[in-house]
Amino acid sequence: MNDEDGRSTGWHWHEYPVGVAGEAVRACVRSLLSFLIGLAAAFVLLMGAGILAEEHLLGDPGLESAVDDLSRMSAGLLLGLAMVASLAWAVATFLQEATTSRALVRAAERGASRQAVPSPDQVASVVNEPARTLRYFAWWNAGCVGGLGLIALLVVLADSDPDGWNVTWACLGYAALMGLVGYACRTWLPRVHRRRRALIAAHWKSGDETEAWKRAKSGGRRRGARLTFSKAEGFMHGGALLCVVGFAALTVSLGLRCGSAPRAGAECEQVHYAPPVEFVISGGFWIFAALLPVAALLAVAGVLIDWRQRGAERADLYAALDDPRSASPDKGLLEYHAGRRTHPLARVAGVASGVGLVFGTAAYLLGRGFGLGSQEFFALYRTESAAAVLVSAGLLVAATVGTGIAGARGRALRNALMERWPLLPHVPRDGNGKPKRRVRGLAV
Repeated sequence: MNDEDGRSTGWHWHEYPVGVAGEAVRACVRSLLSFLIGLAAAFVLLMGAGILAEEHLLGDPGLESAVDDLSRMSAGLLLGLAMVASLAWAVATFLQEATTSRALVRAAERGASRQAVPSPDQVASVVNEPARTLRYFAWWNAGCVGGLGLIALLVVLADSDPDGWNVTWACLGYAALMGLVGYACRTWLPRVHRRRRALIAAHWKSGDETEAWKRAKSGGRRRGARLTFSKAEGFMHGGALLCVVGFAALTVSLGLRCGSAPRAGAECEQVHYAPPVEFVISGGFWIFAALLPVAALLAVAGVLIDWRQRGAERADLYAALDDPRSASPDKGLLEYHAGRRTHPLARVAGVASGVGLVFGTAAYLLGRGFGLGSQEFFALYRTESAAAVLVSAGLLVAATVGTGIAGARGRALRNALMERWPLLPHVPRDGNGKPKRRVRGLAV
């Protein structure tokens, strides 16, 4: 079967190539999502490190001061990186929709087989409301930053502070730009998207989609997935359990240490107990500090084991496809390999890049004297901090490139599985039990 035009006999789903740009934006969507997860992990780490330093549990006043300064610097960088990464993710999501619809228009113009109906994932990119994620991001930013700009304007007018005008105009200008982006996502961009969708729907009729769905419904009678946990899942679930235990210990210790909820801008009112209770409280903080890296190691081990397991499964699937008499594999196995997945190592690299960029950049800036203190401490590690930043950025680039290559190389296997053993995708339904618009098809 030709992967470009999807020519074959019988109606089936087919994933059409989207080109280098399309694969690049898909890889960006997935790697940026992993990067945002890494930023969330960095937030947890800086909160935990800040608490250990605040409670004087590190045993070295100089180290505690350095950790406290690092946590404060990291918090600001974390907010900035989260904003930039969220914007890039929203833009990449829109570009993914645009490149998919353009690829399907090209396939229709080249005379792609009507029996090779675009896959449900590609259909969803065409029939969903375009640029919705970008529009929500733009309106949210316009509202929040615009509100801050108005507050800054009132303060400047009341105090007659000329230096405050720069902040005011920056906030209002950014809010106006985001408002324009939100308006464009609401009015201009959908028009082009609707024209492309009409061209696609003119080629693949509703009858073609109906036949493809009929074939897929026969997959519901295949063997279901085994209800057993693999070794990789055991490692990852164990890591998740350790995270829960660590956070529970931290919460209990913090609750015992603070006599009452701290007021805004004030530290908690510390309460001291008898030596046995103090030992338990300190133990809770150290349990959190010890279990978190163990949980991370278990999660990494689970990902590596999963990587090897999936490679063996792909080899078995290729062998089954080469045998015309081969029985249908398990339903869970088909569901996993017939869809796009982020490579496990790329997921780890994306998460690690988020953590490394936050703390590496914060340590480097502190060493350069841009922070609130501890310059002497971090100046000793400026080279290591710069190296951490470069390695973290390289990990993000490698995750993106690797995800794009894996997505393009895996298209042949996905198409072969969808043609021989099609399965129904997960179908979200509305309150009346009817399939939502995103899965009703191109021509409906």
